[in-house]
Amino acid sequence: RERLDALAGEGREAGWPGRIVPHAADLADGEQVDAIAPAAEAALGGCDVLVANAATSSIARMEQMAPDAFARDLELNVHSQWRLSRALHPALRASAAGRVIHVASIYGLGAPAVHGLGAYAVAKHAVVGLARSQAVEWARDGITVNAIAPGYFPTEMTEDAVSDPKIAERLLAFTALRRFGEPAELATALLFLASPASGYVTGAILPVDGGWTAR
Repeated sequence: RERLDALAGEGREAGWPGRIVPHAADLADGEQVDAIAPAAEAALGGCDVLVANAATSSIARMEQMAPDAFARDLELNVHSQWRLSRALHPALRASAAGRVIHVASIYGLGAPAVHGLGAYAVAKHAVVGLARSQAVEWARDGITVNAIAPGYFPTEMTEDAVSDPKIAERLLAFTALRRFGEPAELATALLFLASPASGYVTGAILPVDGGWTAR
């Protein structure tokens, strides 16, 4: 919660328009996920855009992964995004232009380049399927549903990989632009899918990956 409050403070100082209302929840807990929708509607008066961006990754080869770790990866990476978008469906339908943007991954479009990320890849493949299925079903409700598939960006989750010279060299060998992404490059892709400019785009999986999936 402290980090959320700090981020909200940064947004206010930067002059972001509208209200910023932090809400902390464990997205692996279904009841807490379900509680987000009414809290958001009460605080903001509705919902126009949902960016579903929960992620975790248990590092283990597929034959060595514990069943409970595999289940938790699916719960956080897939079930939480489905539950949250499901809970907000009425508010998104009531919006003039409801948008759902699921955050998938390049590993939702192919096998991982390094061992140990199999469960993460399984979950992100499911997120891709979720986005496409919701896009078809919810089109009649005036809701567009898309996903972005980020490549490697410097984040807490990727810090160990991108800071290790050997691993970084391997990852960049798969990346046509031969560099890792910048946060602003991911943000602008999200803003496009959230904006009126993407009104005729639904069911799309947009790679933001420096050319990784082009190979």
